Amino acid sequence: MPVTLVVTTPAGGSIDAVARLIANDIDKTLGRPVIVLNRGGAGGNIAAEQVSRANADGHTLLMTASSTLTVNPWIYPNLPFDPESFTPITIPARQNNILVVHPQLNVSTLQAFVALLKANPGKFNYGSAGNGSLSHLAGVLFSEQSGTQSTHVSYNGIAPSMTALLAGQVDYMFDSATSLPHIRSGKLKALAVIGPNRLVAMPEVATMRDLGYPEMETARSWYGILAPAGTPSAIVQTLNHAIVATMRKPGIADKVTAMGMESATSTPEELAVAVRDALKKYAPVVKRAGIKPL
Repeated sequence: MPVTLVVTTPAGGSIDAVARLIANDIDKTLGRPVIVLNRGGAGGNIAAEQVSRANADGHTLLMTASSTLTVNPWIYPNLPFDPESFTPITIPARQNNILVVHPQLNVSTLQAFVALLKANPGKFNYGSAGNGSLSHLAGVLFSEQSGTQSTHVSYNGIAPSMTALLAGQVDYMFDSATSLPHIRSGKLKALAVIGPNRLVAMPEVATMRDLGYPEMETARSWYGILAPAGTPSAIVQTLNHAIVATMRKPGIADKVTAMGMESATSTPEELAVAVRDALKKYAPVVKRAGIKPL
């Protein structure tokens, strides 16, 4: 029986890319095929609900950005799952989002960009992967910390948001990885990375801390792989060992790094702590911003 890895976003984004790297490798370790199923929508709630209702036998797993489990509970009044009831498996990658702008803005530094926004309050807009996504919260935090005003435009996933940015339909966004080829081709301009570290794939781009905005690191996040609540410990350990082994392979780690992320591993217990800590961290941000479901 195959393993289905349910991804919270449409195909084409960074979560999907990491999921497919994992699926294409752990099938050999597990001895059965691993299928990636994209179930985007509602900030990841659709995929999370599906997995929460699945049999706890290790054959249905959730691959999600941290926001589904740690931001959505503060946005959706009737969340169809308990974010702390899943069985954690591991953190396979961490995000270090890049602030990218369309070249039509004609700015080459973060300082010049902030000056442009301040001179034109409310004129410019930014795209995100969805209402309450980390790319949305990054935009909220950036407006707060830079003293600027911009309009948020929500999309169903990072890939359609990136398409809109490339077309000039939005002016900027915080992107996890899909912007790298467009930055290198000159279609987009990278102004900063959230941090705490510069990207190995783009070391010339300074962190927000370097540029005077250390609180932007609040919007740094991780990807998590989880199983339905009640999944037996032996199955969890088998899956954890298989995924950790995959993420530690130089070829896999190099691909994740090249996409602008950090290859990572964790124990199930470390992922559980990460969920609890992030739930506390994002509550005040969502409250201040007044983020509501669309």
